[in-house]
Amino acid sequence: MQERLFCIRVGHLLPFSMPDSNTTHFTNPSTFILQGIPGLEAAHVWISIPFCAMYILSILGNVTTLFIVKREPSLHEPMYYFLCMLAITDLVLCTSTIPKLLSIFWFNSREIGFSACLTQLYFVHTFSVIESGIYVAMAFDRYVAICDPLRHSTILTNNV
Repeated sequence: MQERLFCIRVGHLLPFSMPDSNTTHFTNPSTFILQGIPGLEAAHVWISIPFCAMYILSILGNVTTLFIVKREPSLHEPMYYFLCMLAITDLVLCTSTIPKLLSIFWFNSREIGFSACLTQLYFVHTFSVIESGIYVAMAFDRYVAICDPLRHSTILTNNV
């Protein structure tokens, strides 16, 4: 005779057996279904306009920053290199998520493959960590500039 246990969850009694709770049958799903914003399906086109505008502005702003720093030799200093690294990470972060979001809103393309989902997850988390590291390096640069201003250019050279 198998003993039945009960679990209280949100005011309901849910029966489960002890041996069943210790086993997991996990298989990789082939696709995920993304819902967008449930209940506002009729307004998805209007909701997508601010996202599209922000995506275009992000791309234009970051590419402009990269172009200006590359073309102007007087901007080849560590502070501007940090800004270029931030621009690149921002381009990767917004390009890894916004196109799929816009395809959901515009084309009702709600499916995403398992490997595509993992790839998107990888890029978002990896480049978020990289962006945090760049902020730490920028903080160190400012720390050296404030605490030892006369040696700042010798401590933090272009190569460093």
